[in-house]
Amino acid sequence: MQKSATSMTMRPMRTLFITLALVGFGCGDSGTKAADAPNPPPIDSPPAVKQDCPTFCGEVLANCTGANAQFPDDAHCEATCASWALGTAADKTGATLGCHIYHAGAPSMMTPTTHCVHAGPGGDLTTAAAPGTCGDACTNFCTLEIKACGSLDAPITGAPAQYQNTAACMTACAAFNKTNLYSITSKGDSLACRLYHATNAAITGNATVHCPHTAAVPAAGTPCTGAASP
Repeated sequence: MQKSATSMTMRPMRTLFITLALVGFGCGDSGTKAADAPNPPPIDSPPAVKQDCPTFCGEVLANCTGANAQFPDDAHCEATCASWALGTAADKTGATLGCHIYHAGAPSMMTPTTHCVHAGPGGDLTTAAAPGTCGDACTNFCTLEIKACGSLDAPITGAPAQYQNTAACMTACAAFNKTNLYSITSKGDSLACRLYHATNAAITGNATVHCPHTAAVPAAGTPCTGAASP
């Protein structure tokens, strides 16, 4: 019997439809989806904060200004920062760079009157007892002092040592006037003034001039003698 033209046309069309359906549904596919690739990180994840002195100084100089300023410029900041132990990025207390970076960041941006002093060279108010927030002022002063000016036990060439060693510095510091809070304009017989001049002494080339100002009994007429201010 002769087959109709319509029947002959339908067979290849039926085959074509079945092939397209199988391709569309992934016939013979293992079932693995393209989504097996690793998920991208959330678009709002915070960037990692570098734990170094340029990062710290960028934050503290931007967020602690005016009456809350802890360093007059980047040179003072970088030189002081070099005296701190690294610590970790999770530190919120302790005499570490990690602690100073934390307090110099968002906390100082939001509440500078509270947190800038924690980010600063003293690590806390000069009146705060040990261990302070990012360390206490005497511990931070003596650490910076010995690094910048050396000691009689371990002198540094070109730096006039003012204390026998760290222990002797801590003993002397215990008797310093601490009622005047730290400022980059601190003057007179106080821990605040000695701490400011220690940040000066830490800058390369400044030790000869500024280490003598940090002494337990500075020479008469030098910046850290007389009535303390502010």
